[in-house]
Amino acid sequence: MEEKLNKILVQLGINSKEEYLKKAFSRNIGILSEKDMEILAKSRVAIPGMGGVGGIHLVTLTRLGIGKFNIADFDKFDIVNINRQYGAKVSNFNKPKIHCMAKEAKDINPYLEINLFEKGLSSDILDDFLNDVDVVVDGLDFFEFDIRRELFNRAREKGIYVVTAAPLGFGSALLVFAPDSGMSFDEYFDVYEGMPEIEKYLNFGLGLAPKGLHIKYIDKSKIDLKAQRGPSSIVACNICAAMAGVEVIKILLNRGKVRPVPFYIQFDPYCGKFVKGKLRKGNKNYLQRMKKLLVQRFILKLDLYENPLKLPEIPNDKEVKLFSDKVVNYLLKAGIMAPSGDNAQPWKFSIKNKKIYVYLDSKRDQSFFNIDQIASIISCGAVIENIKLAASALKIKPNLILMPEKDNAELMGILDFEKIEKTHKDPLCDFIWLRHTNRKFYEKRNIDHSILNRIKEQGEQIEGTKVRLITDPKKIKQVGKLVYNVDKIRVEFRPLHEHLIKMIRFNHREMYSTRDGFPLKNLEAGIQGEIFLRITKPWPIMHLFNKLGIGKLVAFHSFRSIKSASGVGLITVSGEDKIAFLRGGMAMQRVWLETVRNDLSFQPMTAITLFWERWKRNKDSFLERHKELLNKIWPEYERIFELDLNSNESHIMLFRFGYAKGEVRVRTLRKDLSKFLID
Repeated sequence: MEEKLNKILVQLGINSKEEYLKKAFSRNIGILSEKDMEILAKSRVAIPGMGGVGGIHLVTLTRLGIGKFNIADFDKFDIVNINRQYGAKVSNFNKPKIHCMAKEAKDINPYLEINLFEKGLSSDILDDFLNDVDVVVDGLDFFEFDIRRELFNRAREKGIYVVTAAPLGFGSALLVFAPDSGMSFDEYFDVYEGMPEIEKYLNFGLGLAPKGLHIKYIDKSKIDLKAQRGPSSIVACNICAAMAGVEVIKILLNRGKVRPVPFYIQFDPYCGKFVKGKLRKGNKNYLQRMKKLLVQRFILKLDLYENPLKLPEIPNDKEVKLFSDKVVNYLLKAGIMAPSGDNAQPWKFSIKNKKIYVYLDSKRDQSFFNIDQIASIISCGAVIENIKLAASALKIKPNLILMPEKDNAELMGILDFEKIEKTHKDPLCDFIWLRHTNRKFYEKRNIDHSILNRIKEQGEQIEGTKVRLITDPKKIKQVGKLVYNVDKIRVEFRPLHEHLIKMIRFNHREMYSTRDGFPLKNLEAGIQGEIFLRITKPWPIMHLFNKLGIGKLVAFHSFRSIKSASGVGLITVSGEDKIAFLRGGMAMQRVWLETVRNDLSFQPMTAITLFWERWKRNKDSFLERHKELLNKIWPEYERIFELDLNSNESHIMLFRFGYAKGEVRVRTLRKDLSKFLID
């Protein structure tokens, strides 16, 4: 190849690199100086992506005289690339884009120094890709958000400019990210950890094109953020390369004023408009937030709430025998789908010698409700039951030991998979992923006795547990009155109010960055209820509302919720040690899953049971007026559920069940599994 090239150059009378560069780029002189051309020849530009804009960026910058490149791409040319990608032609189909485009560039300047990153861009090669680079020109696909974010942020850390030009309809928008001024990628696009994919794309698109000139004429039905599809044209790609090329020249030669974000430029020849402006605060700009709401709801009709019910892949027989990472992943993902007090997720795991160690994380919930970590221990019992059920789906039976080490109060149990025994799949295991709390009002409908019997039987499979179910409307109303009085205490007691507010996620950022607690919409409080919760965040406001009698509305809502149910239930367990509460949690999970299996909705109403357990241990921790009220409540509680409050029975959960008036749209999330793993 080199021999052939040299022969051609000799025929043209060119005998050196210097002579070639001088003649090849001579028509740049006048716009650029000879000194400028020397600087450009020594400059290195990194271009991730060799598709629509990336390929044209490479060709444009090569013709401008840039002498060094780092380029990255893993893809091959296909017929769908024909309409816009420089290297897309029949002769290049099924060939790597990076090789085709490197050849195109070398055919323009045979003396180019060009480094190829053939596996595309990834976190582990970012530093190599940015090595000795003067400017990055973004050529990544619109939907390659996460690696783009990493690239931009890493370039900023290393003191490198990044230029991004987006093809929009027949036009382009251009942004420059400077290492020492302006806003960072995260600040400008208003990005946060844990942000849902669909919202990332929406924020990125809105930030790229603050004026949205192209929106007037493109077919919005062809934009599908979920399917990661959108229209693009060669006209727009060419304009992108032209606009980005000018910015690169200005940066490398220190010519003209480079205005980093929040400044932006948009040009659309179809509309005949050129716009430049400053998007103060980036996507946090008030008007930009209004635009986001408009685009989300009325133009693209997007639901930004993530559905957490993503079923993990079920391991195959070979993986089960090996007790592979996929098996462990499957079992633990089932485990963490368990409920917990205020969705605190108070558990940790360790994997050793084909054994799963389940630990209590006592730091996760130290609320007034959780005396002696009772609520969290119940949750750990539910985790253990979920793992057992998921194991049955793999046809293996774990050997379970509860509280195996007396000197380790946080080790709840060990599930031993060393001896893999074949077992039958438990019918409840399919409902682990569907279980959730439904706080809507329920329809007043009778439930078949056979279903009630199955719910009771499932819970009482666990040693020492008892499930009491009430379906008589009069008794349900009496339970509602009990819950009303208990919830009055909850809203009047500052530590409980402040803990609730602490666990409510009032917006997307809180919801997805923490992935615990309650999303506001999950509480099904309605618009008025949501406003009430926002107003009463500070305790002084809530305290004032309580004095005015408005706080009782919260308790009244609980009363109405109980009254609307087809039934209420109480789960108890014999014994008062930690093992008893673990068993109670296992029983609770089986009861809950059986209700889901029978198309019933379920809501825990745990204040009364947790108050009773605290009362037994430390009644003086309640305020005097609340002690007086509880003294009146306990005899009625004992009578309705036919209890013996002097026995050693521990109270696990009060709940309501029935047929809800609608599905829950926003469910609670779970943290990433890695957050729970310890050595």
